[in-house]
Formats: sequence, C-alpha cells, structure tokens
Amino acid sequence: MSDGDVKREILLNTIRADAANGTDNATDLLRRQHPSLSPIDCTEIAETIQSVLNTESTDKVSLVVTAPPSFRIHAKPTMTVVRSLIEGARRNILITGYALSSYFSELTDTIIGKSLKGIFVKFFINNIAEQSEADKLLRYKGHFLKIYDYSNEEDRMAALHAKVISTDMKQTLITSANLSYHGQEGNIELGTLIESERTAKQLD
Repeated sequence: MSDGDVKREILLNTIRADAANGTDNATDLLRRQHPSLSPIDCTEIAETIQSVLNTESTDKVSLVVTAPPSFRIHAKPTMTVVRSLIEGARRNILITGYALSSYFSELTDTIIGKSLKGIFVKFFINNIAEQSEADKLLRYKGHFLKIYDYSNEEDRMAALHAKVISTDMKQTLITSANLSYHGQEGNIELGTLIESERTAKQLD
C-alpha cells in the first residue's frame, strides 16, 4: 500500500469516526495534509466525502429486465417492478411515458384509483394527441392527477423519450421499456430500480 493509499484510508476512517462520535477531526487532518486548502475548503471536502459514504451505505440499485425466459438473467422483471411500484404507492407517483398502449390499461385504472384516494400523480406523456390510451387519464385530470403533454411543433422528431416511474420519493425505476406489451413483456429492455430518497427528489 502506497503512502497516498494509507493517507486516504486514515482520512476515510477519521470521517467515519466523526460521523459516529459527532467530532470534527477530519477537517483538521485535511488541513495538515493539504496546507494550501482553506478551513472552509477542508470542511466542504469532509462533508462531501461523508455524504458519499452515507449514500453508499443506504442507496440500493437493482437490475430490471424485460427478456425472454431463455435468457435466465438474475434480475427483476420489468412488469413486476412497474406493477409493484404503482400498486404500492402511498403518497405520490411520477411517470414519464413515450408510448402508452392498451396493454397498460389495467394499471391506468389503478393510477386513476390512486388519485381519487388523494395520492398525488404527475404523468408526463409524449405527444398526447397521438396517445389514444391517454383519453381515460384526461377524463380524470384534476387536483391529484396532473397530466403534462410534451410536443415540439418546431421539431416533429423530438420526443419525451425518458421512461421513468418514481413513487413516494423513495423508489425510482429508470428503464428503456415503454408502457406497452413489447416494452413490458416482448422486447429486450434494461433498467435500474434505485431505492434512494436523494435520487427520487432529484428526479422530481
């Protein structure tokens, strides 16, 4: 282990000890190791490292996949995750959809039902005029169900292409899968389920 590696390990252990004991020894250590840094710089660096260490210990990321059974991938199926997120939401739901098909109709009913019970839903849809399945959502648009349309008259090829579901400011699915049969069942799609309040708030 090099001298630099030893210093980094000591700094990380000092920051962990500060967090556990309510001390501020890491700032002094940084000042001694890097005399050109100001006290404010040392404090900010220590706080940033502490934040990263906290994130590493609390955030969870899982692979989410749509794929044929023959692939035998050890990952969560897209449709299972989508259904679980929507049905399990207790406070709010954020969804972005590029393509919304009739295959998603049952979960559309669930989303409407959630909004009628006071769960706040934000649904961002690409070019809503061409999404016939959005008609049902629009009928229930109101205080707890907000519908946002993305269309670009200047560039017809530009689109809201992000596919995201985030619930309760805790769990976020970011995926290549559309809200359609092929996106959820037929295609090969990849995504991640992120369990992180910080990421969910950033997304929102």
